[in-house]
Amino acid sequence: MHCGSIWRAGASRVLPITEDDFTPPFGDYGVQKDAIARMLKEETVSGGLATTTLHPGHISGPGWMPIGPLGNLDPSVLTRLSAGEAIEVPGLGAETMAHVHADDVAQAFQLAVERREAAVGEDFFITAPTALTARGYAHLAASWFGQEARLEPVSWDRFRETTTPEHAGASWEHLSRSQVFSVEKARRLLGYAPGFTAEQTVLDAIRWQVDHDPLEVAGPLVV
Repeated sequence: MHCGSIWRAGASRVLPITEDDFTPPFGDYGVQKDAIARMLKEETVSGGLATTTLHPGHISGPGWMPIGPLGNLDPSVLTRLSAGEAIEVPGLGAETMAHVHADDVAQAFQLAVERREAAVGEDFFITAPTALTARGYAHLAASWFGQEARLEPVSWDRFRETTTPEHAGASWEHLSRSQVFSVEKARRLLGYAPGFTAEQTVLDAIRWQVDHDPLEVAGPLVV
Protein backbone atom coordinates (compact mmCIF):
# COMPACT_ATOMS: atom_id res chain seq x y z
CA MET A 1 0.00 0.00 0.00
CA HIS A 2 1.39 3.38 -1.01
CA CYS A 3 0.11 6.89 -0.26
CA GLY A 4 0.44 9.02 -3.36
CA SER A 5 -1.17 12.38 -4.07
CA ILE A 6 -3.77 13.93 -6.32
CA TRP A 7 -0.91 16.06 -7.60
CA ARG A 8 0.13 13.14 -9.77
CA ALA A 9 -2.44 14.88 -11.99
CA GLY A 10 -1.66 18.24 -13.51
CA ALA A 11 -3.89 21.23 -14.23
CA SER A 12 -7.55 20.36 -14.75
CA ARG A 13 -8.87 19.83 -18.25
CA VAL A 14 -12.05 17.73 -17.97
CA LEU A 15 -13.89 17.68 -14.65
CA PRO A 16 -14.19 15.58 -12.65
CA ILE A 17 -10.72 14.10 -13.12
CA THR A 18 -10.60 10.31 -13.17
CA GLU A 19 -7.85 7.71 -12.84
CA ASP A 20 -8.06 7.16 -16.60
CA ASP A 21 -8.16 10.82 -17.68
CA PHE A 22 -5.75 13.32 -16.15
CA THR A 23 -3.13 15.67 -17.51
CA PRO A 24 0.60 15.08 -16.93
CA PRO A 25 1.90 16.30 -13.57
CA PHE A 26 4.15 19.30 -13.09
CA GLY A 27 6.50 20.27 -10.29
CA ASP A 28 8.93 17.84 -8.66
CA TYR A 29 6.44 16.62 -6.03
CA GLY A 30 3.72 15.72 -8.49
CA VAL A 31 6.13 14.27 -11.06
CA GLN A 32 7.74 12.01 -8.47
CA LYS A 33 4.40 10.87 -7.03
CA ASP A 34 3.31 9.93 -10.54
CA ALA A 35 6.58 8.09 -11.18
CA ILE A 36 6.19 6.07 -7.97
CA ALA A 37 2.60 5.11 -8.85
CA ARG A 38 3.61 4.00 -12.36
CA MET A 39 6.57 2.02 -11.03
CA LEU A 40 4.39 0.18 -8.50
CA LYS A 41 1.70 -0.57 -11.06
CA GLU A 42 4.30 -1.97 -13.47
CA GLU A 43 5.73 -4.09 -10.64
CA THR A 44 2.33 -5.71 -10.08
CA VAL A 45 1.53 -6.15 -13.78
CA SER A 46 4.87 -7.89 -14.30
CA GLY A 47 4.01 -10.49 -11.66
CA GLY A 48 5.99 -8.98 -8.80
CA LEU A 49 4.86 -7.38 -5.56
CA ALA A 50 1.12 -6.82 -5.20
CA THR A 51 0.62 -3.05 -4.85
CA THR A 52 -2.14 -0.49 -4.50
CA THR A 53 -1.72 3.29 -4.57
CA LEU A 54 -4.16 5.75 -3.01
CA HIS A 55 -3.97 9.40 -4.05
CA PRO A 56 -5.56 11.60 -1.35
CA GLY A 57 -6.55 15.21 -1.79
CA HIS A 58 -5.68 17.95 0.72
CA ILE A 59 -5.92 15.93 3.94
CA SER A 60 -7.62 17.85 6.74
CA GLY A 61 -9.26 17.25 10.09
CA PRO A 62 -8.88 17.90 13.80
CA GLY A 63 -5.35 18.76 14.85
CA TRP A 64 -3.94 20.82 12.01
CA MET A 65 -4.68 23.84 9.86
CA PRO A 66 -6.54 23.01 6.65
CA ILE A 67 -5.59 24.42 3.28
CA GLY A 68 -7.49 27.71 3.44
CA PRO A 69 -9.69 29.70 1.05
CA LEU A 70 -6.67 31.11 -0.78
CA GLY A 71 -5.02 27.72 -1.23
CA ASN A 72 -2.40 28.17 1.49
CA LEU A 73 -1.88 27.75 5.24
CA ASP A 74 -1.97 31.46 6.15
CA PRO A 75 -4.13 31.60 9.32
CA SER A 76 -4.64 35.36 8.97
CA VAL A 77 -7.02 34.72 6.06
CA LEU A 78 -9.46 32.97 8.39
CA THR A 79 -8.85 35.56 11.10
CA ARG A 80 -9.85 38.37 8.72
CA LEU A 81 -12.88 36.48 7.41
CA SER A 82 -14.06 35.90 10.99
CA ALA A 83 -13.96 39.67 11.51
CA GLY A 84 -15.74 40.56 8.27
CA GLU A 85 -12.58 42.17 6.88
CA ALA A 86 -11.79 42.26 3.17
CA ILE A 87 -9.37 39.77 1.68
CA GLU A 88 -7.65 39.90 -1.69
CA VAL A 89 -8.27 36.81 -3.83
CA PRO A 90 -5.83 36.05 -6.66
CA GLY A 91 -7.26 35.06 -10.03
CA LEU A 92 -10.97 34.60 -10.63
CA GLY A 93 -11.92 32.99 -7.32
CA ALA A 94 -13.45 30.11 -9.31
CA GLU A 95 -10.36 27.93 -8.91
CA THR A 96 -11.07 24.70 -7.04
CA MET A 97 -9.47 22.72 -4.22
CA ALA A 98 -9.94 19.02 -3.44
CA HIS A 99 -10.03 18.46 0.33
CA VAL A 100 -10.49 15.12 2.05
CA HIS A 101 -11.04 14.28 5.71
CA ALA A 102 -8.33 12.22 7.40
CA ASP A 103 -10.99 9.74 8.54
CA ASP A 104 -11.99 9.12 4.93
CA VAL A 105 -8.37 8.55 3.91
CA ALA A 106 -8.10 5.99 6.72
CA GLN A 107 -11.33 4.39 5.51
CA ALA A 108 -9.92 4.03 2.00
CA PHE A 109 -6.74 2.36 3.23
CA GLN A 110 -8.71 -0.07 5.37
CA LEU A 111 -11.01 -0.93 2.47
CA ALA A 112 -8.08 -1.48 0.12
CA VAL A 113 -6.58 -3.98 2.59
CA GLU A 114 -9.91 -5.74 3.18
CA ARG A 115 -10.73 -5.92 -0.54
CA ARG A 116 -7.26 -6.86 -1.67
CA GLU A 117 -8.29 -8.73 -4.81
CA ALA A 118 -10.18 -5.68 -6.12
CA ALA A 119 -7.44 -3.25 -5.10
CA VAL A 120 -4.30 -5.02 -6.33
CA GLY A 121 -2.61 -3.23 -9.21
CA GLU A 122 -4.99 -0.26 -9.01
CA ASP A 123 -4.73 3.46 -8.31
CA PHE A 124 -7.49 5.45 -6.62
CA PHE A 125 -8.12 9.16 -6.17
CA ILE A 126 -9.44 9.67 -2.62
CA THR A 127 -11.17 12.99 -1.96
CA ALA A 128 -14.39 14.34 -0.51
CA PRO A 129 -17.41 13.96 -2.81
CA THR A 130 -17.54 17.75 -3.23
CA ALA A 131 -14.91 20.42 -3.94
CA LEU A 132 -14.64 24.08 -2.96
CA THR A 133 -13.91 27.13 -5.08
CA ALA A 134 -11.74 29.82 -3.53
CA ARG A 135 -14.60 32.33 -3.33
CA GLY A 136 -17.12 29.70 -2.20
CA TYR A 137 -14.81 28.57 0.58
CA ALA A 138 -14.27 32.17 1.68
CA HIS A 139 -18.01 32.85 1.82
CA LEU A 140 -18.60 29.67 3.80
CA ALA A 141 -15.80 30.41 6.26
CA ALA A 142 -17.08 33.93 6.89
CA SER A 143 -20.63 32.66 7.41
CA TRP A 144 -19.45 30.21 10.06
CA PHE A 145 -18.58 33.28 12.14
CA GLY A 146 -21.77 35.16 11.27
CA GLN A 147 -20.04 37.40 8.73
CA GLU A 148 -20.33 38.24 5.04
CA ALA A 149 -17.18 37.68 3.02
CA ARG A 150 -15.74 40.80 1.41
CA LEU A 151 -13.62 39.62 -1.50
CA GLU A 152 -11.42 41.76 -3.73
CA PRO A 153 -10.14 40.01 -6.89
CA VAL A 154 -6.51 40.88 -7.62
CA SER A 155 -3.84 39.83 -10.09
CA TRP A 156 -1.30 37.21 -9.11
CA ASP A 157 1.42 39.87 -9.26
CA ARG A 158 -0.48 42.00 -6.76
CA PHE A 159 -1.11 38.99 -4.53
CA ARG A 160 2.57 38.07 -4.46
CA GLU A 161 3.41 41.62 -3.36
CA THR A 162 1.11 41.45 -0.33
CA THR A 163 1.93 38.05 1.17
CA THR A 164 4.99 35.95 1.91
CA PRO A 165 6.71 33.92 -0.82
CA GLU A 166 5.76 30.75 1.04
CA HIS A 167 2.03 31.56 1.12
CA ALA A 168 2.01 32.92 -2.45
CA GLY A 169 3.77 29.81 -3.71
CA ALA A 170 1.34 27.48 -1.94
CA SER A 171 -1.63 29.42 -3.32
CA TRP A 172 -0.31 29.11 -6.86
CA GLU A 173 0.41 25.39 -6.47
CA HIS A 174 -3.13 24.67 -5.25
CA LEU A 175 -5.21 27.10 -7.30
CA SER A 176 -3.41 26.82 -10.63
CA ARG A 177 -4.26 23.09 -10.73
CA SER A 178 -7.96 23.83 -10.03
CA GLN A 179 -8.79 20.16 -9.54
CA VAL A 180 -12.02 18.25 -8.89
CA PHE A 181 -11.86 14.44 -8.74
CA SER A 182 -14.28 11.60 -9.24
CA VAL A 183 -14.32 8.98 -6.47
CA GLU A 184 -16.51 6.62 -8.49
CA LYS A 185 -13.75 4.05 -9.03
CA ALA A 186 -13.07 3.86 -5.28
CA ARG A 187 -16.82 3.56 -4.61
CA ARG A 188 -17.24 0.80 -7.19
CA LEU A 189 -14.21 -1.35 -6.41
CA LEU A 190 -13.63 -0.64 -2.72
CA GLY A 191 -17.01 0.47 -1.42
CA TYR A 192 -15.54 3.85 -0.49
CA ALA A 193 -18.23 6.00 1.12
CA PRO A 194 -16.80 9.34 2.25
CA GLY A 195 -18.33 10.50 5.49
CA PHE A 196 -17.43 14.17 5.03
CA THR A 197 -18.08 16.67 2.27
CA ALA A 198 -15.36 19.22 1.57
CA GLU A 199 -17.38 21.78 3.53
CA GLN A 200 -17.68 19.50 6.55
CA THR A 201 -14.01 18.58 6.32
CA VAL A 202 -12.68 22.12 6.58
CA LEU A 203 -15.26 23.09 9.20
CA ASP A 204 -14.19 20.15 11.36
CA ALA A 205 -10.57 21.27 11.09
CA ILE A 206 -11.37 24.93 11.78
CA ARG A 207 -13.60 24.06 14.74
CA TRP A 208 -10.68 22.19 16.35
CA GLN A 209 -8.40 25.16 15.71
CA VAL A 210 -10.87 27.52 17.37
CA ASP A 211 -11.59 25.21 20.33
CA HIS A 212 -7.89 24.67 21.03
CA ASP A 213 -6.81 28.29 20.40
CA PRO A 214 -4.15 27.92 17.67
CA LEU A 215 -6.34 30.08 15.42
CA GLU A 216 -7.05 33.70 16.36
CA VAL A 217 -10.64 34.64 15.47
CA ALA A 218 -12.77 37.71 16.05
CA GLY A 219 -15.77 35.85 17.41
CA PRO A 220 -17.19 32.39 18.07
CA LEU A 221 -18.36 29.92 15.47
CA VAL A 222 -22.11 30.10 14.95
CA VAL A 223 -22.47 26.63 13.38
